[in-house]
Amino acid sequence: MTGHLRGTEFVIAVDSGGTSTRVGCFGLDGTLLSRAAGRGGAAHHDDQAAVNLREAISTALAAGDLAPDGACGLAVGVAGIGRAGSNQGGGTAEWADAFYPLPFLRCPRVFVNDAVIAHRGALLGHPGVVVVAGTGSMILAIDEHGAEVESGQFEHYAGGARHLVFDVVHDVLRGRATRADGELLERILRHWGAADLAGLRSALLAHASLDRNVVKRRYGDLAPTVTALADSSPSADRALRALTDRTACGVHLLAPFAGAAPVSVGLTGSLACDPAFSARLGDSLDLPGTTPARVVTSALSPLGGAALLAYEESGITAGPDVVERLRTAT
Repeated sequence: MTGHLRGTEFVIAVDSGGTSTRVGCFGLDGTLLSRAAGRGGAAHHDDQAAVNLREAISTALAAGDLAPDGACGLAVGVAGIGRAGSNQGGGTAEWADAFYPLPFLRCPRVFVNDAVIAHRGALLGHPGVVVVAGTGSMILAIDEHGAEVESGQFEHYAGGARHLVFDVVHDVLRGRATRADGELLERILRHWGAADLAGLRSALLAHASLDRNVVKRRYGDLAPTVTALADSSPSADRALRALTDRTACGVHLLAPFAGAAPVSVGLTGSLACDPAFSARLGDSLDLPGTTPARVVTSALSPLGGAALLAYEESGITAGPDVVERLRTAT
């Protein structure tokens, strides 16, 4: 295409975590006009977060040949943004607006924690709990009045991909692995280029010289291997169940705030949406004495949730037809 599509009005939705950033530009009827992906925009996971987010938005605009002046609203869900009254997160929405300068966009904008767009997408504004688990994690409840409470306000943190791998590696180093964990052990050693446990210890200790964000990604990259082997490896299963138990604890802490039982629980993030994780979370949630909670199928992706917020920021009501187009597009 040779020129910007002048006169095209659209909203920009952004879902940005520790590993990746996803951007969608949507027409006012919910039609996907363009999309782009880039590196993570979470400041506590990537030192180039602001650059990554800006480049992803610019790429999406270019992909659709969209003029920035056509943007009616922007909604950004990014990991690490705190909320009013919360003791969690690295900064407020006001901080985010300054940290992620986007001078080429003059439209109304809103920055929220990525769990907020995940909740909106999963439950379409209905009360319930959303579990975000990928590079990091967050568990958030929103009630029928829009009030938000996160598990971190009870000094609770479930953990994400790297924490799952921490547990598995610690099990191996403590000598808890059995013959049934053979493939898991082989994959762990290969991941760190070690021949044996002594070599693994040396490789892990060498992380002291690396940037902390590099270390976190190095561990987290092994999480898909752990979940893939959870049905055959006792160590992988044990670590994954420990993580889903911690996650269920966070859900149970929030469930009394989230409306009538059984409380709906949406899942988002590469780890949370892994079938091995979601199945075990269902088991972990089934705990006598707790407020009943059940995992439900998300109505929209977090990117779709961000689009709904962008429409709201633009003063546009997204009806059922718009929601359906968002569902098929995201």
